[in-house]
Amino acid sequence: MENFIHLFRHHPDPIFLSDPAGRIIFWNIPAEEMLGVTYQEDNIAMVEKVAAHRFHPSLDLLFRESLENMRSQSSWILPLPLDPCLSPIKITIMPITQAGKATGAWGVCHVNAREEEEAQPQNTGDNLIRRINSFLLNTIESTVNGIMVMDTRGKVLIFNKSMENMTGFQAGEVVGIPGALELFYGWETAKANMSAMRGEENGPPGRLVMHHTTLKDRQGNKIPVSLSAAIIKEGGVETGSVGVFSDLRDTKRMEEDLRQAQERLVEADKAAALGRLSSSVAHEINNPLSGIVMFAEIMQKRLAGDPESVADLKEIIDQTLRCKSIVRNLLDFSRKSSGDWAGFDLNMAFRQCLDIVLPQSRFQNIEVHCSFDDNLPDIVADRVQIQQVFINLVLNAADSMARSGGEIHITTSRDTGRGVFLIQIRDTGPGVPEHEREKIFESFYTTKPVGYGTGLGLSISREIIKAHGGSITVENHPCGGAMFTVELPGKPGGA
Repeated sequence: MENFIHLFRHHPDPIFLSDPAGRIIFWNIPAEEMLGVTYQEDNIAMVEKVAAHRFHPSLDLLFRESLENMRSQSSWILPLPLDPCLSPIKITIMPITQAGKATGAWGVCHVNAREEEEAQPQNTGDNLIRRINSFLLNTIESTVNGIMVMDTRGKVLIFNKSMENMTGFQAGEVVGIPGALELFYGWETAKANMSAMRGEENGPPGRLVMHHTTLKDRQGNKIPVSLSAAIIKEGGVETGSVGVFSDLRDTKRMEEDLRQAQERLVEADKAAALGRLSSSVAHEINNPLSGIVMFAEIMQKRLAGDPESVADLKEIIDQTLRCKSIVRNLLDFSRKSSGDWAGFDLNMAFRQCLDIVLPQSRFQNIEVHCSFDDNLPDIVADRVQIQQVFINLVLNAADSMARSGGEIHITTSRDTGRGVFLIQIRDTGPGVPEHEREKIFESFYTTKPVGYGTGLGLSISREIIKAHGGSITVENHPCGGAMFTVELPGKPGGA
């Protein structure tokens, strides 16, 4: 150490020495002016204690960085006092190692470095251009948005990391390769967007701002993106284009989640309104209906000898009880009951439903074909509610073929892999238009003529199935007609 100090004490260039932690412990006479502190025993301890950057900006920080990286580095520092008219000083810092470990570092300040570099303007310009290019390329690679640059022939020149992550293609697979644009962008899409850029409908010519388009990933899946692009010109001549792509998949998912949440709120409002309506009128309606049934039964006894009158009174009683059932359905829809859950034979429950509905006149021109899996285990559910769903679906199928007649195909099975029961009811009617397939499950929505439906049947059915942990869907069968599929879990609550 003493030899080092003696050797460099009177060196013409400012020299600093640090310990392994990067703290300045020596500086020579030319460095005293830079540091503003003379080299003597008291000042050495002071500078080491409070750190050199208290006397000169970033000096010991540069030493520490060089020691941490274990490599030489050059940096520009400002001379003291901080005078903008003075030229910056270039300092080169080199770690001192022994047995593979850093024992300190020393730095030499090149006072005339700026003048020497300015004497070589060509090299300085080249270095500046290289530094700028390196900075721009690092910026392009680091941005969260996908960036692509291509020439006028569609050849990709730049394909940043975000584009790789978005599409699944690596830059080496597309940059400089003719026709590679078709892999992730598509010629037709590129032409359409270039045409939009050259027009004036989307803003100033030569630019495209927040334009919605699509990319393709390696599997061919479409990726919704927002594109902001511009045409690159040199000397007034078009040489290429640059595009910035923002992935909209998360945005689309959020929009879809919000849309579904809004629909659920609307459905909840409808159900709440129906509940309030039902609870307020149910007792008022049921009281006179009960009176009608009671007096009709009394009249039946009095007119026991008149078969025709007894039959008419029976029809009055049946229709009145039907009205009471409608009121009860309204209440069941508006409030969830605990239900009577027990195991039962699904096929037997369906046959009982058919025994009830098939004698009705609406089935005169309709054939019902059943294909039941006889090996089904018992299902645990609310038997009455599940039968209500069956009856509703079969009656809807019949109503869709009221004028022309047709066939209803009913199947039951079990998906053992997923542990669910499958019930399918298919008719040969006109089917359900695609734009109505979700609406038909909404409250009060009906495709039937006025007076032939309340729009509550499928809403109630869906609520019952959801309460059982299942699902109900509708689609048009390839052979024609609508097909409703009900999935019910093998155990209560979908367990």
